[in-house]
Amino acid sequence: MGGTIGRWRLALGALTLAASAELALPGPAAAQTAFTLGGTPYTLDGDVEVGARFFLAEPSERNTAKFEEYRDIADGLFLEALRLRLARPDESFAIELGGSRWGQTDQDYSLRAGRPGVWDFGFEWDQLRHLYSTTARLLSVDVEPNHFVLPTPRPALSVHNTLSERRDVASQWETMRLWAGFNPVEKLELKAEYSRIHKEGSRPIGMAFGSPGNNFLELLEPIDQTIHDFKLRAAWAEESYQIQFQYGLSIFHNEFSALTADNPCFANAAACGASDGGAAAPRTGQTSLPPSNMAHSLSLSAGVTLPMRTRLQGTFAWGMYLQDETFLPHTINPALNSVDLRLPRTNLGGQVQTFLLNLSAVTRPLRPVTVSAKYRFYSLNDLSDVMTFPGHVVNDRSLTREARHAGRFDYSKQNADVDVRWVILRPVALTVGVGWEEWNRNEHREVPKSDELFGKAALDLTPLEWLSARVTYRPSFRRIDEYHTRAHAEHSVEEDPGAAAQGQSLLLRKYDEGERDRQRIDALVNLMPLESLTFTPAFGWRYDDYIASRLGLQSETAWSAGMDVTWAPTERFSAWAGYLYEKMRRHMRSRSRPVTGATTFDFVDFDWVTDTTDTVQTVHAGVRAVLLPGKLDFTLIASFANALSRTANKNPIAPASGTAAQDATARVRPFPAIEDAMFRLETALRWRFAKAWTASLKYTFEKFDGTDWRSDQLNPFVPGQTSIWLGNDARDFAAHTLAVTVGFSFK
Repeated sequence: MGGTIGRWRLALGALTLAASAELALPGPAAAQTAFTLGGTPYTLDGDVEVGARFFLAEPSERNTAKFEEYRDIADGLFLEALRLRLARPDESFAIELGGSRWGQTDQDYSLRAGRPGVWDFGFEWDQLRHLYSTTARLLSVDVEPNHFVLPTPRPALSVHNTLSERRDVASQWETMRLWAGFNPVEKLELKAEYSRIHKEGSRPIGMAFGSPGNNFLELLEPIDQTIHDFKLRAAWAEESYQIQFQYGLSIFHNEFSALTADNPCFANAAACGASDGGAAAPRTGQTSLPPSNMAHSLSLSAGVTLPMRTRLQGTFAWGMYLQDETFLPHTINPALNSVDLRLPRTNLGGQVQTFLLNLSAVTRPLRPVTVSAKYRFYSLNDLSDVMTFPGHVVNDRSLTREARHAGRFDYSKQNADVDVRWVILRPVALTVGVGWEEWNRNEHREVPKSDELFGKAALDLTPLEWLSARVTYRPSFRRIDEYHTRAHAEHSVEEDPGAAAQGQSLLLRKYDEGERDRQRIDALVNLMPLESLTFTPAFGWRYDDYIASRLGLQSETAWSAGMDVTWAPTERFSAWAGYLYEKMRRHMRSRSRPVTGATTFDFVDFDWVTDTTDTVQTVHAGVRAVLLPGKLDFTLIASFANALSRTANKNPIAPASGTAAQDATARVRPFPAIEDAMFRLETALRWRFAKAWTASLKYTFEKFDGTDWRSDQLNPFVPGQTSIWLGNDARDFAAHTLAVTVGFSFK
């Protein structure tokens, strides 16, 4: 109730502030919104709109997770928008106040003042709420934000399904930004900027109490994080050259370094079974959370204009990332106490450096010919010490005496492109180009070096003033020097205790490293047969063929087609509509590889093939009409989006080479489709009943329907399982809202 009253007071206060600013001015000054302060003349202009919202049909509280996922929609009074600007007539000084949705969780404020070309100061405050769930159920009690406790003795797992639902699984972002700019001389610009983002709340997170196959608990990660960003920039601009320098400092602080939670299967073998609830089960588990860290960055950019219609530009940037948070112990399970769990250091002392070089050149040696060239180099170098850990613990449950090195994933990437554009005739232009991309990875990745060659051919046609088209063809071919499947394991484990067959399959190729042939075509047409009518059809197609991948992603096809139409026969009427169809299909192949003791079986008939198809259709349309010139306007906007995901699985050969249990594991199962649909309709009438006053009546209808077999009707406890979930489910909703607003504008 207090929040609603606060919104009423803020919105009414904003309207009163704007209205009184003009009404307080006597006689002719009121009409011109001009007045004098301290003998200096000023002008005041602005606008404000406040309103009241009512639900004709409101989603239930448990069905609002999707409806209010990134916004605050509440009934009662609200501020649609506010802008007030005070300035001297010669614009030697101006100050502006703005904002919207004051008193709500997604409110924003802004204040800006300055003298154009001399100095500038600004302040912004913006809030955003991310609502994750309104249907979560959690038996664990957070005695502290990062410490969850269960009753002792542990209750039956089915008790988790009897709990009331929580409505507070959400995070709130608050972003503050300050900046100041100065121009001490005409060609020099100096700017300083500081921003602070604070995140608070909770979100779902999972904690495992053993290796895969043991029990699992989903709970809430506490969020109390702050990001500080500070930037300094200096720029000098001459007619023939420009140069800019920038320094940045970013600091991330997480109030919580770890999350602990009681195991629902501890001393609960009757409910969980011997494997999950036996003597080896940990009483409490611990999970690390993102560590606090900081980063420095420097960049220098310059551009110069040369004779012969030539332009050169370049950027060099360097970054350093630091992290020295204290290490957590391997485990908090007192049953696992070994000298092999000693830590080689108290913290990482992490340091990563990045380098970026960007160069570009554009020249026009002949009037119909334009040549452009680009080169980019980027490298990431992890300079942190490589530490050796004598042993490690798997999910607070089991000790593994196996010396491991902490991997460092350095890499560098180079890109080079050259394009030539030739205007053959006035309506025809041809662009051809070539490109190259090279990745160099360190010993932890499977492919040390890969090269990709690109081609480009684009044809621009403008045969008529009202018709233009562009068709682009881009082929590319990526090749590698070798694929070393065991690369990461061999450089992470001091003495590899297992054969190569126990790791990744030698036939597997990761999609970002495998050899690939790509074909891509894009087309865009712009038609304007009438001055009031515009059509813009577009089409895109891409096919990726992973030519050497026996297992992994085999191919991917994506295409899209759509069109936008705009019609404005008069100044009093305009209409528009659009449709976009997108489809992506991935063809993948994998293999079930059962392990018995020290033996990994690799049966050819244990392969399975998966085809995933994602289809998205989007439709939008709208109408704006002036019913009474200068008095009454009408707006109607509608949109519909549908996303459908299908997964088709099959065994090319029926599994029969293993035991009955192994054959059953290798046999594929069908997956139901996943579908989401969202419809939104918004219509409004705006009436100007006085020179500076308007009133609006808005009606909005929103409907969401989703089908997802993974979460529909999901309970925390599922019979036959020992894992406990939150039971999150984004529920369908339908909402009808009516809003009445009053606006005031003056100049």
